[in-house]
Amino acid sequence: MNSQLRSALPAIGILGIIVVGAMVLKSQAPATMPTEHAPTVVQQGKQRTIMLHTSNWKFSPNTITVKQGENVALHLMGIEGPHGLAIPGLGINQPMPQGVNTKVTIPTDKPGSYPFYCNVSCGDGHRDMKGTIIIE
Repeated sequence: MNSQLRSALPAIGILGIIVVGAMVLKSQAPATMPTEHAPTVVQQGKQRTIMLHTSNWKFSPNTITVKQGENVALHLMGIEGPHGLAIPGLGINQPMPQGVNTKVTIPTDKPGSYPFYCNVSCGDGHRDMKGTIIIE
């Protein structure tokens, strides 16, 4: 065996241990492990659908701006933990259980700023789960 190969063997062995260790750790991760989901907007015909995700303890996005009279729906998705969406000024009170998708139409007839919050007691960060819908 040449000297270059002999000197590289310890590094190759360490790299192999790291790769195998990472594979073992990944295989032991729970299948329901939360992942980060980027909010998206979908335009279908005349309706715009905005993804609104919940996780412990935040809404994503937490500020949504729409136009008065616009046809808008929220696609609600609970990513992590049991949560809910309350928008009292718009008459919305919707549970958002983990792993469940729900679509809610937003009334946009009156301009204003409408606060929303989690309506399910979900733990230590519950009070921080707030956001705003702005109808311009």
